[in-house]
Amino acid sequence: MTLSLLAISATAQDDTATCDYDDPDWSNPCVSYGVDFQDQGSYFQNISSTDPFTFVSFFEGMTLDAVGCQADTCDNILVDPNGDEYLCSDTNLTPDDTNQMSTCPMDKDQLWSGDWSVILISNNGDACPIAYERDFSLTVAEPVTTTYTPTVTLSATITPITNVTSITTTTDSITVTSTVTSAKTTVKPTTTVTPHQVTSTKTVTMGTVRKTKYTAVPTLVTKTVVQTCSIPPTQRWPDPFCTITPTLVSAAALSTASAEATSAGRRRDNMRRVPADRAARIAERKARLAAARKEKRGLDVATTTLTDLNTSDYVTTTSTSTAATSTMIITSQATVTTTLSTTTTVLSGTTVLSQVTITAPTPTKTHTMYTVVTSTVATITKHPTITITVHTAPAKSTSVCYAKGGKMWPA
Repeated sequence: MTLSLLAISATAQDDTATCDYDDPDWSNPCVSYGVDFQDQGSYFQNISSTDPFTFVSFFEGMTLDAVGCQADTCDNILVDPNGDEYLCSDTNLTPDDTNQMSTCPMDKDQLWSGDWSVILISNNGDACPIAYERDFSLTVAEPVTTTYTPTVTLSATITPITNVTSITTTTDSITVTSTVTSAKTTVKPTTTVTPHQVTSTKTVTMGTVRKTKYTAVPTLVTKTVVQTCSIPPTQRWPDPFCTITPTLVSAAALSTASAEATSAGRRRDNMRRVPADRAARIAERKARLAAARKEKRGLDVATTTLTDLNTSDYVTTTSTSTAATSTMIITSQATVTTTLSTTTTVLSGTTVLSQVTITAPTPTKTHTMYTVVTSTVATITKHPTITITVHTAPAKSTSVCYAKGGKMWPA
């Protein structure tokens, strides 16, 4: 379809009964819907991308007769926040409900944040001409990349120790010597001397608590996830009637529908009263989009999360569990002192011999000290698995998905 065909006169349209714009019960026989960029939406675009800006639409016949959407093409115009226009590639009006992608002569790195519009204009064959407008807001910036650092958890077992004391009793003896006199001819006195007890100390290792040291060397495993095409939900309402008068093409639907509807004092619900001044039109569009804007969405991903591949950055924590209680028996010695009495007989009489001293064996006592030794018997290296997810999709599948107005998921 050449651009000159768009300049269809109002007289020609008056001959088509189904194009009676002055009829309050009349509605457009062919309407358009946005797919990836929808009317009143807000979207993020990656300014570092050199891909051309594209948008996807589909058309739908709204009547049961032969009018509907005809086998014709639609002119697509991109309008920037300053009101400048860019002629994008044509799309087909038929078949119904079929996604059609239009490519614009502007790459994503040439976009800027603000309120944008696309205008869709067609003669719709020999039926009623159409002129629709899709307004949306773009946030154009570099995507934010965040780094996720995994935490490695090691498991360790603690064995509690219960001490039980066993008491062993020993006896120390003290000898007390007394002297008695007995009348005899010869006296041979004897004294037994017991040396002081000598105590020695020895240390006994009652047991060894063996501890295991754990260290982590993470193993990175790559998991490949094949992306699938995710298409946004269908726009719930058709694109509204065009409020921007384009300069790149002439639109018969604008001159015919606006004039007749205005002269009758009526305007369809999806038609807006448009300021005549260009600056006022741009201001009105910005105010309208600002009021409708709710949340950012779109085909480009604003935030990308990457997993840190440097395992030395990972945080290591220990998860402990308690094993059965281990019992250690401590033997304790108790000493009981007893007194032994001995008697030295001194004979009294004619002759008294010199006193004889007998030295008894030295009594000994051993004091035992008990200790528990803690030692690291082994170092166990564990290799926890950290999964790195990589998303992949065939290039052909990606291009087909974009042509349908979708995006590859997961991002």
